[in-house]
Amino acid sequence: MLTLHELSTLARDNATTRLLSIYLDARVTDPAMRHAWRPALMTAVRDARARISDIAELAEFDRAAAWLDNPWPPLDGVFGAPGWVAFLAPDGPRYASDVPMRVPTLVAWRDGPVISPYVRVLKQQSPVIVALVDSRSARLFHYAWGTLTALPGMTLAAKDEVLERAGAETHATSSPAPRGALGTERADHRRRAIFQRMAATLAARVVELASDNGWVLIGGTTEWAALAGEALPATLEGRVTISDALDHDATDDTIAQAAKHAAAAMREVRARKLVDQLFERLGSRGRSALGVPAMRRALDAGAVDLLLLTSQYVQAHPREAENDVRAALALGADVETVSGDAAAQLEQNGDGVGARLRFSLDGMAPHVAATSDHHVDSAHAD
Repeated sequence: MLTLHELSTLARDNATTRLLSIYLDARVTDPAMRHAWRPALMTAVRDARARISDIAELAEFDRAAAWLDNPWPPLDGVFGAPGWVAFLAPDGPRYASDVPMRVPTLVAWRDGPVISPYVRVLKQQSPVIVALVDSRSARLFHYAWGTLTALPGMTLAAKDEVLERAGAETHATSSPAPRGALGTERADHRRRAIFQRMAATLAARVVELASDNGWVLIGGTTEWAALAGEALPATLEGRVTISDALDHDATDDTIAQAAKHAAAAMREVRARKLVDQLFERLGSRGRSALGVPAMRRALDAGAVDLLLLTSQYVQAHPREAENDVRAALALGADVETVSGDAAAQLEQNGDGVGARLRFSLDGMAPHVAATSDHHVDSAHAD
């Protein structure tokens, strides 16, 4: 899978190269229909070819498309993966890979790769780190692209286990008398102190695994899951979910489903926060742009730090969305597509687009979007 930086580099390095961009919906629910994607792909390729009138350009197109006769990775290998993406030049492929999510089938012939649909794929790239904890141990997992991988877990050190068991025994045998209650309280404090040492080690490991863009799901025994969550640093704020329904001994299927839903929920919360921030930053000294004209003006000025688009905008305005994404990446900006409530808000109040800015545009003369330098005149399929 490409990262956003790699996608930007690919676009920059091939900006003047004629490429055949292919997005293939390869989802198969019936093994008997394993090759059902092939007619749809070939039809899309023929349609793209039919829009070319120049003989020399047709020859270039055919050389690029010929790679589909014997591709690598093989298209038959798509079975089991929901999507496939390739960027093909007349002299060979620039990139090709299956992707573990559905993408609408698209074939386009133009200068540079068509990258705006890939931004949506990038949303799924962030992993989910799952930690299932009890008083003595933590089970760790990595979930990404529908695959759950067990990681080395951790348990209390031997000396701590002895102390923890001793505390449990004190708790179990203590009488309700004041003296016994005091012993029980001390035992509980001891157990918590011992667990918190493990929680600190667990927190450091989770931070390392989640890196800058991963999500975190903490489950297991309710009390200890909450304590483990409290041990996580503020750097993970907004990326952590504490589950009181995911048991320490949950099956892999249950963990994978919980991780998938938790990631979707956290992405939705993050998207709403980003869109809300755009509105908060508006004003006479605001550093945000909402709507197509304001967003294009910000791109022209080199002010965009983050470009947000809805899937509806990308689908309704594919050429414009492609040019906007290319321009944002050329500035080193982040690009994200939003969905759900965040997308509805951005559609209603910003034409489906918005941008967080590096600096205010106050006092700058407005630019006419249609004549901006960053626009590319060619469409997805010329």
